[in-house]
Amino acid sequence: MDTLDFLSIDPESATAPYQQVREQILSAITEGKLTPGTKLPSVRALAGTLSLATNTVAKVYKELESQGAVVTRGRHGTVVQAGTERGVQEVTDAAADLARISQIWNVDQDQAIQYLKAAFSSLPK
Repeated sequence: MDTLDFLSIDPESATAPYQQVREQILSAITEGKLTPGTKLPSVRALAGTLSLATNTVAKVYKELESQGAVVTRGRHGTVVQAGTERGVQEVTDAAADLARISQIWNVDQDQAIQYLKAAFSSLPK
């Protein structure tokens, strides 16, 4: 479990535990703490370490896989797939979505930026 020893759950956070884990793993990939090819703990092992339900961790791995951050290879486990490029692509896509939705709803650029800043400030540190 040394691979993810940086993970922690804040029970006081308004962010759901599965989202905390997903965000921490994505951040670790982006920061290079988890490099492509790194094998992640099994769902059961990580759930036990974090005192979470196995379904919660399975949901995290499933979402990470759908985002292209990891790949699950059956009995061979779940492995980090994405590098920093994938994170940049995700953020670029999200920014394009924000701009498009803002335009549809007549929210000007300054307002949209304020909403984005507010979203960043509400994230756990």
